[in-house]
Amino acid sequence: MNRLLNEFGWAGPDKRTLIEKHALPTSIFLDCMGLKVHVSIEGSGPDVVMIHGFAASLHTWSDVCAQMSKQFRIIRFDLPPFGLTGPALDQQGCVRKMDVAFYQQFVDAVLDELQIKKCVMIGNSFGGFLSWDQAQRHPERVRGLIISDAVGYQQPLPIYITLFTIKPIAWLTRHAVPAFLLRMAVRDVYGDKSKLKKEVLERYLELFMHKPNRSAVGHMVGVFTDGELGSERLPEIQCKTLIVWGGDDRWVSIEMAGRFNRDIPHSELKVYREVGHIPMEEAPDRFAADCIEFIENL
Repeated sequence: MNRLLNEFGWAGPDKRTLIEKHALPTSIFLDCMGLKVHVSIEGSGPDVVMIHGFAASLHTWSDVCAQMSKQFRIIRFDLPPFGLTGPALDQQGCVRKMDVAFYQQFVDAVLDELQIKKCVMIGNSFGGFLSWDQAQRHPERVRGLIISDAVGYQQPLPIYITLFTIKPIAWLTRHAVPAFLLRMAVRDVYGDKSKLKKEVLERYLELFMHKPNRSAVGHMVGVFTDGELGSERLPEIQCKTLIVWGGDDRWVSIEMAGRFNRDIPHSELKVYREVGHIPMEEAPDRFAADCIEFIENL
């Protein structure tokens, strides 16, 4: 019975169980903006901040971090309402709207709380947006920028995100989400689905199916639809930028990679053939090597 309930999202792991299973030896929980933000800090050297995308968690960087933390201090954290951070609540205990302004304030607050003065920002997907946004708004803090399959321009949304913009479905997710849909969505971000490890797929499901997390997603998808991304700001980015893109990305078109390359003044583009939306998971060795080379040449 529990297995059936879990498959339809009516039940799910509690927060304590998730923390016991998915917190890292380097995990801390930072008090910030009324949230207990799940943060991992490892390694030593120049600061590098990594930000994940929609429905992911800081674990998406683990393979890359294992290599880069030998040379850099890596700071990564779970965006609300995902991972072990969970949703942002208002004073009444209700899930608050998490719009672009909220996420800008959130990233600012986390980096300020951690006293990050100068860093390289690395972001994937929505985390790519938050990274280039940070570079544009805080050039004094960001000395280098790496964005991968980033959000920045208005475009048709993947069907798996579009579902959460439909009010009846957004309401339904407060009560149930079929696990098979989530498995399809995770497989869809890989160019080569055979590279998706079973334990990684199960981690995505467990963290997303946690009821407070999945019931809050409808309160944040407006970041993709409200027209507030401000791509006109991209030419203002001052730091050197590396753009990495999966050639088989089905979520953010390869055409967007060219637009970023044209609009960000000091940028270079690398396309990974036969790789999907999350190159840092699908091709971590290559991704880490490109990041290290780029940072060493800043």
